[in-house]
Amino acid sequence: MTKHVTGCGAAIAALLMVLPLQASAEERITRYADVPQDFEFYPLPPGEGVEEVYYGCIACHSLRTVTNGGYSRAVWDELLDWMVENQGMMEPEPDIRNVMLDYLSTYIGEGWEG
Repeated sequence: MTKHVTGCGAAIAALLMVLPLQASAEERITRYADVPQDFEFYPLPPGEGVEEVYYGCIACHSLRTVTNGGYSRAVWDELLDWMVENQGMMEPEPDIRNVMLDYLSTYIGEGWEG
C-alpha cells in the first residue's frame, strides 16, 4: 500500500507541475473585448511578439484590421506576402517575420473571437 501511495503522490506532484502551464494557456485572451484598454499595444492582445506586430502593422493601417483576423498561420503568411507584393509593406527580416507569424497565429489565430 505504501508503494501505491508513493506512486500516487509522485503522479499528483507531476500533475501539479503541469497545471500552471495549462492555466496560462486558458488565461490567454481570445476575444477583442477582453484586451485591457490600458495595454501599451492595445487593441492587440498581450503575448510574445506583440511589439513586432504592433510596429509592423500600425505603420500602414489600423490595428483593428489585425484584430478583425482570426486566421491560421498559413493565411497570415499569405497576407504578409500580399501586403509586401501589392501594398508596399517593407519585407520584414526572416526572424522578425517568424516572430510576427508566431504571434498572429497564436494570439489572433483561428480561435480568436475578434
